[in-house]
Amino acid sequence: MAAGDDMTQNSDQQSAQRRIIVITAAKPGALARVTTALAEKDINIEDIDGRNAGDLGVIRLRSDDDDAALRALLEADLRAISSDAVVFRLPDRPGALASVSQLFASHDINVRAIHIAQRIEGYGIVAVNTDNDQLARSLLDEDSLLS
Repeated sequence: MAAGDDMTQNSDQQSAQRRIIVITAAKPGALARVTTALAEKDINIEDIDGRNAGDLGVIRLRSDDDDAALRALLEADLRAISSDAVVFRLPDRPGALASVSQLFASHDINVRAIHIAQRIEGYGIVAVNTDNDQLARSLLDEDSLLS
């Protein structure tokens, strides 16, 4: 395989792994809101999966135009983020985020961006971009990790 082919394959793998993550309340109609917001903008869903995490619904999807899909979801007042973020759930209490920050720092992980996407029923949904997302994900408790 030529070096250029290897670079193309890696680029294709990265784009195939990119997803949009939508955080909703785990209740009837949540999936309909997401899919309707995309359909109204003529955005095709190529891959979708979802699960409940307590009182939250976590929907992961890939579309034919991820940037337009993200805009459409945000315009529909849905909590949506790009999956190049590490998304996890923390107890909504003093010191919870400090513990994760210290864990990342002790492994030389630099947090480039952070966003608390939602706070609901005693938990916060946090999205971070780091310089080593794979390591960051491996350090988090599997039950708290959403992406």
